[in-house]
Amino acid sequence: MKLQKRFIAMPLLFWIGMMALSQRNDRVEVQWPKVVQTVEILSSTDGTVQKAILYSSRSETPKPLIVSLHTWSGDYLQYDPLIREIVARDWNYIHPDFRGPNNHPEAGGSEKVISDLMDAINYALKNTNSDPEDVHIIGLSGGGLVTLAAYMNLDFPVKTFSAWAPISDLEAWYYESVGRRLKYARDIMRIVSVDTVFNRDEAIRRSPLWQSFPRKLREDANLFLYAGVHDGCKGSVPFTHSVKMYNRLAGELAYGVADLDSVISLKLKDSILVSQEEMIDLLTRRFHPAFETLPKLFDRNVFLLRNFRNIHLTIFDGGHEQLPQALGLIPYKKTTSLKYNILTLGDSNGEIPHGWVNQLKNMMPESKIINISQSGRTIGFDNLGRKELNALRNIDEYLNQAQSQIGHETYDCLVVCLGTNDAKKVFANRQEEVVANFRKLLFRVKKHQLIRTSDPRLLFVTPPPMRTYDILEKYEGGNERLGKLIPELTAIAKNMGFDVIDIYHPLQGILDYYAEDGIHMSAPGQEIIASKIVEYLKFLK
Repeated sequence: MKLQKRFIAMPLLFWIGMMALSQRNDRVEVQWPKVVQTVEILSSTDGTVQKAILYSSRSETPKPLIVSLHTWSGDYLQYDPLIREIVARDWNYIHPDFRGPNNHPEAGGSEKVISDLMDAINYALKNTNSDPEDVHIIGLSGGGLVTLAAYMNLDFPVKTFSAWAPISDLEAWYYESVGRRLKYARDIMRIVSVDTVFNRDEAIRRSPLWQSFPRKLREDANLFLYAGVHDGCKGSVPFTHSVKMYNRLAGELAYGVADLDSVISLKLKDSILVSQEEMIDLLTRRFHPAFETLPKLFDRNVFLLRNFRNIHLTIFDGGHEQLPQALGLIPYKKTTSLKYNILTLGDSNGEIPHGWVNQLKNMMPESKIINISQSGRTIGFDNLGRKELNALRNIDEYLNQAQSQIGHETYDCLVVCLGTNDAKKVFANRQEEVVANFRKLLFRVKKHQLIRTSDPRLLFVTPPPMRTYDILEKYEGGNERLGKLIPELTAIAKNMGFDVIDIYHPLQGILDYYAEDGIHMSAPGQEIIASKIVEYLKFLK
């Protein structure tokens, strides 16, 4: 099987400014990328025009649809930091208005809001290549409220709901806001009341915590509740909203009882649920001494973790925020039935256990992937004084090794991803050699007997970017050097018959929060690289 001749070009995106990822602003403060568009959706409820921001995947195969919801005081124009990663992943995306800021009766989780969400999903499914079985809703704060409202009321098989710092009980939040003299008390009054008297019944009716649980509809859907332990102290929504929502749903699944008080009284010490003592302990300490026993949420400590069936609760060391890696936490369709023999030649990002090669193996379980990547490998330097790390010096040996591993079979594709270590500070004055070494390396690759016998498709994946700050001294200035090298390496690869996937430009900025050391991304970041290779391999014939 051979690859259909195809060149994949990733658009170079330039972003204007950057906004704090921990809390989205009420209105647009940063310009959206030019690849998105504003669309108008006719409401199926009242015929009004509802606007949204839309991004349509450029892929020829179905991709996930992310329905990202604005915060309490925002609207569809509120800049969404997730859009950068949406474009990098090339997923479909819609950012609906759902009646704008939550300060009037038509907003605040109303029936019109739920209808608007369904209209937005239908519009995206019709106008993009979204997979209807891979739809995900995500929201922060007021967007978290509507995420929960959608979970309880939306008649559509959404795969995941991710609610960050959500409001689950409008009555409770009203009195919390009154007590803390927050503006949200006035907003809630405008939502639930027609006069100056707080309408408790209407607040409860709109609160996901007290709504009917559509258990059958949500059998195949996951609900993820995330809240910072300091929220409600340094933030506006106490994490108890998430804990109570979890207890309510997990309790009903476990015991068939919808009333929260009854659930707690039935199983005070049930490890499935979060006890009142645990909540009070976290509220007073804002810490948990046993955090080291729980897996981290990227770089954050986790103080409380509960899972029951498909209901998940995570209380982490943070405030009123949605982590910038939120998309990396969404489980989506990843595996493919493609069955090919692939040879991968890279450096540490290809060798580490959670690197892009192993992500590729996870996504392509029926394929045979031979990995000859090695940490520290360069295109053509004796890195750290070690000759065995020089790809140009040892390419024949590498390919001989690959031949012995494949036996009598042939390779369908060779993937080369090198260049990170050639941009190290120690080689700063030798960058012209990098270009010359790369040309020699690809020439040697094409002349090797393995390549001539297998005649595989040849693919060059550009090295990923590096962080430009807070990085080891040996990599200082590396990202700038890579920025100058990438166009030259790309041109050489094309001229020598290699297809090219550019991951350097799409991952700019995203790598910052996926790579603690500024070089090696965590597994969800490495998945982005692997998914682009999978997209390429779908054209093997």
